Parts: sequence; C-alpha cells; structure tokens
Amino acid sequence: MLPSLPPAFVQWFPLAAWGVVSVFQGGIWMELIRLRDEIKAVEARLRDELKASEARLRNEQQASEARQVKRTDELRADIKELRADNKVLGEKIDRLVEIFATVKPA
Repeated sequence: MLPSLPPAFVQWFPLAAWGVVSVFQGGIWMELIRLRDEIKAVEARLRDELKASEARLRNEQQASEARQVKRTDELRADIKELRADNKVLGEKIDRLVEIFATVKPA
C-alpha cells in the first residue's frame, strides 16, 4: 500500500501543474509570435525585391525598345541610301545602253 500524500501537497500540486502548463503555453505563444514577425519580415523583403526586379525589367525593356528604334532608324537610312545609289546606277546603265545602241559595229 502506498503512503498517502500530505494534504498541503495535494492542494499545491494542481496549482503548480497549471502554472507549469501556463509557462509552457506562454513559451509556445512567444515562439509563435516570433515566427509570425519573422515571416512578416521575409514577406516584406520579398515584396521589396519583387518591386526592384520589376523596375529593373521595365528599365531594361525601355532600353531594349530604344535600341530597336535606333537600329530601325539606321536601317531605314541605309535603305534610303541604297535606293539612291540604285537610282544613280540605273541612270548610268541607261546611258551605257544608249551609247552601245548608237555605236555601229566595225
């Protein structure tokens, strides 16, 4: 047979047990709050990084479009120059054909 517990211990133990459980729950609660704050900080950092990436992409796209417009303008100028050269060449060929048409074979 087990000895009986002193009445003071029987009264004190449930209160102490609830105190230990409360401290344990408080520790868990504090850890959950810390984790929540850490998650919020990571989310904020990721939002900032996303905004910075979007800004970089917009800047790169604008720069690319500007390069394309410049290159297109250069190509148009080259085509205009080639057309002018072709016109001059065509006129010279027409004159040569006229000259050969008027020359009598010997």
